[in-house]
Amino acid sequence: MLAEVFKNRYIIASAAFFPVAVMVILLAGGRDNFRLPWLKGSANPELSGADTIALMRESLAQNRRELAQFEREQSTLRAEVIRQRKLLQESAITKEQVQKTEQAFVVALKRVHAMRYTVTETDIAITEAILGEKVLRMPALPIGGFSQTAGLTRFNGPAKWSIAQAPTVEKFFSQSFGRRLPITALGQSDTHNRLGFDHRGSMDVGVHPDSSEGQALVNYLRKSGIPFLAFRTAVPGSATGPHIHIGPPSGRLTH
Repeated sequence: MLAEVFKNRYIIASAAFFPVAVMVILLAGGRDNFRLPWLKGSANPELSGADTIALMRESLAQNRRELAQFEREQSTLRAEVIRQRKLLQESAITKEQVQKTEQAFVVALKRVHAMRYTVTETDIAITEAILGEKVLRMPALPIGGFSQTAGLTRFNGPAKWSIAQAPTVEKFFSQSFGRRLPITALGQSDTHNRLGFDHRGSMDVGVHPDSSEGQALVNYLRKSGIPFLAFRTAVPGSATGPHIHIGPPSGRLTH
């Protein structure tokens, strides 16, 4: 299930001129082989939460620089493919030459996909780590309770939620908007283990609560009685931190 969630996160219009077979290759890659760079290797148990967040911020800045470079390379290859396909129509270049450039474009496009996902995932993890601490200090909401501030919306829905119900939410979203629900975390992950948060019964969705998609999702969750937290205000230095956390707040892990 988790592997399937990480597949096909984005629809890339720039590849529309390629044959269907090329897009199949692109979309089949998934996210299974990618890990955030600050999660590689063994964990350092002596790192504090602040140290971990600092490492995440450094990684995020580096990832954004790499993404900008990857996007430039992908754009250059796309223009080259278009140029070569015109030459092919004029019989001024061989089909094999065009195919080789197309393959390079697909590799570059997959690399852009992977890095965009990593940037979003890291931003949301930073938001969960920083703002999640504030949520834990807030007064608990009663069953059915609702609270909204400029930066955060909380709803303690009465439904007995579990991540096994995630497909129901995914179905609502895909039927409403014609694309997959952009889940960035489903249950517990290495990220949450490192930060010391219990995310086993929750999932994060990378949509802004104030967007049309976010508003529709929030309304659906409330009508369904599903508990959620909608993080509206990004952490300084974070561009995509706003998201919707479905399920109970992530408490501290107990050992």
